[in-house]
This record gives sequence, C-alpha cells and structure tokens, in this order.
Amino acid sequence: MRSTEMFVLGIIAGGVALWIWRREIESYAGEKTRGMRAKAADGIQAIEEKTVSVLDRTKEHVGEALRAGQEAIRPARTARKA
Repeated sequence: MRSTEMFVLGIIAGGVALWIWRREIESYAGEKTRGMRAKAADGIQAIEEKTVSVLDRTKEHVGEALRAGQEAIRPARTARKA
C-alpha cells in the first residue's frame, strides 16, 4: 500500500474508534479535566476582582484629576459693584 492509502485507512479507523467509544472518551476527559476547569474558573474570577479593583482606583484618580483641572481653569469670581 502507498502512504496516502495508509493515511486514509488510518483516518477511517480512527473515526470508527471514536464513534464506537465516544461516550467513554467524553466521560474520561470530563473526569480528568474537572480540577483544571475549576482552577481556570477560579483564576478568571480572581482576574475579574483585580480588574474591578484597579478600575475603581483609576476612576477615583481620574475624577480627582478632573476636579483639580476644573478648579485650575475656573475663572476667579470678582465682586460686582452695584
């Protein structure tokens, strides 16, 4: 047999094996990755909490800078003579 025929035969055999043992493979993969998925979810939550914290602090700093800028450019009030 030529290599291309062997390759096609391998693809067919792999597809049949996957079709036959699909449920067992899914179950095995689900059990083996449960811990990793839980760690990934915890990591995403930690990143979210850190991001929200950083954004809140940044918002405060920007607000303070804007108020300081407003005060710096606001014209002084002058007393009007009536």
